[in-house]
Amino acid sequence: MKALLLGGTEELAETLRVVLRVRWHDLALIRVSDCSECLAALRREEPSLLLMACEDNVAWCCDIITQVRSFSDVPLVVVGLWDDVVAKVRALETGADDWIRPDSMPMEFIARVHALVRRCNGCDKCGLRNYCNGPLSIDFATQEVRINGRQTALTATEFKVLCELVRNEGSVVTRERLLLAVWGGEECSDPEYVKKYIHRLRVKLEVDPAEPHIIVNRRGVGYMLTTASSSN
Repeated sequence: MKALLLGGTEELAETLRVVLRVRWHDLALIRVSDCSECLAALRREEPSLLLMACEDNVAWCCDIITQVRSFSDVPLVVVGLWDDVVAKVRALETGADDWIRPDSMPMEFIARVHALVRRCNGCDKCGLRNYCNGPLSIDFATQEVRINGRQTALTATEFKVLCELVRNEGSVVTRERLLLAVWGGEECSDPEYVKKYIHRLRVKLEVDPAEPHIIVNRRGVGYMLTTASSSN
């Protein structure tokens, strides 16, 4: 679990680390101080969650949310340090997924973040709790992916691509469908975009990425997640 925190104090960052590590023991929380750092880190780190500390300037907060939503659908929670209905509505209508006070009960905070990350990263859409296909196994509730029992870390985008392939196991998924399902179609101008993420998945999942047996090509059409029997 990788989370990005924009703004706030180091004390707030440490509080969020402690709370979220109750649920995600391997949490990595990256703190940045300004908008440019945040946008760069989103592209570079591909976090599973973006937390924005909003003290009193909701206009600043909404401006950054607009910039984030121009290229990313990362789950976005505003950590609002005060209660203001108008500010909450503005943030949510701009593109935030939730507004949570940092002094909320820890278990409520964890539950709301968990529900958001689970829903946005595709496991609710899969309709599954666990998935097993030969050497590949997935726990959608925790987003743990294992190959032959060994855990392998995926970025949020890699996990979404894998979820779309799982939903269509044994069937070819076109590049256009993957672009629409994972990125909303924003990257359609780059024909190599899907190919790049399929390569990343193969490096992490295949014994030999150059001779894939889990995610296979259908030349000129798209990609298919094979069933255990057909991959042998």
